Amino acid sequence: MQEQRAADVYEAALQPRRGGRVLRSARLLAAFAAELAWGLLPQPSLSDVVVTRREDGREVLRVAAGDPNVPGEMLALVHQHLADLTPAAFLAEWGAEEPV
Repeated sequence: MQEQRAADVYEAALQPRRGGRVLRSARLLAAFAAELAWGLLPQPSLSDVVVTRREDGREVLRVAAGDPNVPGEMLALVHQHLADLTPAAFLAEWGAEEPV
């Protein structure tokens, strides 16, 4: 019998970072300023990679997507781990816990 993959239990997607309109605007402004500084300033993440249970949509993991110019890189890494690992190994790898 084939072992269950994390992708059978969880799904991942990009979502805007939490916070109100003022905080999102401040992050966008900071990302723009960092871009003008030719990478001398760290860029804030504008998105999160959110992993949820397929069964009920409950969130099990939320991590910053990283560089706002290429947020898909972190999403691709999470998708790869979902495809390669068992559910327990995925949670252990990312330091996540199954919601009660």
